[in-house]
Amino acid sequence: MSKISIEIQRIRDSFYNLRQRVLGYPKLKKSFYFLHGYKLNLESPTTLPERIIHKKIHDRNPLIVLTSDKLKVRDYIKDVLGEEAANEILIPIYHVSKTGLDIPHQEWDFEFFMKANHFSGGNMLVKPGEDPDLVKENCQKWLSSSYGQGMHEWAYRDIPRRIICEKVLRDENGKIPQDVKIYCFHGKARMILFVSDRFEGQKRLYTDENLNPIYGVMMDGSLQLEQIPNFPLLDQMKEIAEKLASPFEFVRVDLYSIGTRIFFGEITQYPGSGHSVIDDYDYSLALGNLCIPENKDITFYEMLDLVKKKKTSKTDKTRSA
Repeated sequence: MSKISIEIQRIRDSFYNLRQRVLGYPKLKKSFYFLHGYKLNLESPTTLPERIIHKKIHDRNPLIVLTSDKLKVRDYIKDVLGEEAANEILIPIYHVSKTGLDIPHQEWDFEFFMKANHFSGGNMLVKPGEDPDLVKENCQKWLSSSYGQGMHEWAYRDIPRRIICEKVLRDENGKIPQDVKIYCFHGKARMILFVSDRFEGQKRLYTDENLNPIYGVMMDGSLQLEQIPNFPLLDQMKEIAEKLASPFEFVRVDLYSIGTRIFFGEITQYPGSGHSVIDDYDYSLALGNLCIPENKDITFYEMLDLVKKKKTSKTDKTRSA
């Protein structure tokens, strides 16, 4: 896609965002109410979905663009962790393309993941002998797509678009490893999402940082993972996530662990774009409260207890009035 076409897209996306802002974000508010069952409060957000959407609209930290770029985030990791430590966790890259037309995969005798660096979900497992027309078609589709702008995910708009060919990680059983997604608030791990079989019958389980299960949180139609996975390196994974998350009020850091190695997946600034449903409103409020700076040392279940006590206190006052 030409630079002129991409620039036209950026102008169009910026105009759409401006128009929605002037109108008070009617589309956003309508879809939010339909999904969550309560009105979106952009002036004083309280729940986690509200705070994620508030972040999309108001937070213009340039590090959000850098860490949302699947290629440039590698430089950020090296800056934060140091070159040697970063190289230990970064997944090897075979090729980077501006056009998607120069990927020499027909000469390769190994599989790889092909990804768009400005996209969420723009990836393809390419095996030896893959149809070259299909590879080119997907590359062109991704490179010509302006991701996330209808949902006001501004950070993706300004990422220079590239196609990345990345090594495929597999565990000791030859399977794609489980995702370990660590939700950090003010640089503190407070919730962990374990995802297994993400390409076939995905299963999920949320826990707090101490592996106490949290049910009814952003399942997005996935099945419940019954057992908490055993990751001997989980403490080290949390330490890495907290270092990478330290400049942000709230962010999710995705990692993998295979044997004695930890690998970096991505940094997600807008998990679910604020549209993923948290069934229990108290849970949503507790997670939202963890975004408040003065609550940075409070654990999830401690905050949940505070939310429930406050609600009980209000109920008692109403009854006695």
